[in-house]
Amino acid sequence: MVMTKLLFVPAIVLGVALVPGQVSAQGQSQGRGRGRGSGTSETGTAVSVTAVFRDTDRATYHDYFVAHKITAQPLPPGIAKNVARGKPLPPGIAKRAVPAELVAIGPKVDQDTHFAIIGDVVVATKGGVVIDILAGVFK
Repeated sequence: MVMTKLLFVPAIVLGVALVPGQVSAQGQSQGRGRGRGSGTSETGTAVSVTAVFRDTDRATYHDYFVAHKITAQPLPPGIAKNVARGKPLPPGIAKRAVPAELVAIGPKVDQDTHFAIIGDVVVATKGGVVIDILAGVFK
């Protein structure tokens, strides 16, 4: 009887492991939704989502905006939640260019990376997709 139980447990474990598509690695998403969080731009090219802003940039941008009296208003909550890393910017969203002298002292990035003030945050975009967000610079 004891020998039968010892053989039965490994057989079940082996049987479960062999069932295809039933067991997935922890942390992997198998979503099948229609969302746009795929990491591709509207043109279909892949865009890597990486951090652009450094820890010191928040203070640099804040000091610049205070010294030059640049202010911003927060976006409405429904629009603000659509401004996120890895997502394309919402169509028709109001944006202002970051001053060239601030871009010059900011992080060094590829030529196809652009900076804009959207609401009360500064975003870095590449291929129309948000790759980093710098918040809290207007407070």
